[in-house]
Amino acid sequence: MIHSFKESLAWGEEASAEPFWEAVYRRAFPDMVSLSRNNAHNTGQRLGIDRWISLSSGKVLAIDEKRRRIERDDILLEYRSNDRTGAPGWINKDLQIDFLAYAFIESRRCYLFPWLLLRRAWLRFGEEWHHKAFGRELGFTLIEAQNPGYVTKSVAVPTSLLLAAVKNASIIDLAASGSTPSPVRPE
Repeated sequence: MIHSFKESLAWGEEASAEPFWEAVYRRAFPDMVSLSRNNAHNTGQRLGIDRWISLSSGKVLAIDEKRRRIERDDILLEYRSNDRTGAPGWINKDLQIDFLAYAFIESRRCYLFPWLLLRRAWLRFGEEWHHKAFGRELGFTLIEAQNPGYVTKSVAVPTSLLLAAVKNASIIDLAASGSTPSPVRPE
């Protein structure tokens, strides 16, 4: 099956999803005063910003939204956007977002990941997850989406393990040995 980025983008921007997203953000941010979509092809979009949330304090949050059609027990982390050009996937980019919202709209479930903690978890465990996915261990899987002329590559990480890794990424232990991990660029 050929994956169409344009069709997926259009599906992700369907107006029918708006009530879902508004309900998610109202529940997540009780002090939200407004939300707005960034559905233009602009610099903000290239930096991962799909939505802005304004809070009563005046703070504005930038959110990248990901949707999957069918709920699974894993979260896809796109590490290679285009295998022909070598373009990094979104997990390997320095996106200018506060949160990544990963939703299963039909089941009305959304995981709201603090972006910096999600990236820190990826930098720490990404190579290990890629190896486990290559060996199809513990529910990890490599996913290749065939697009016209190129392939997009992702690692499916079991949701419970990703949540634990993000929680672990919130702990800064200066007594632990080791340096800051370098970006993961698995092939």
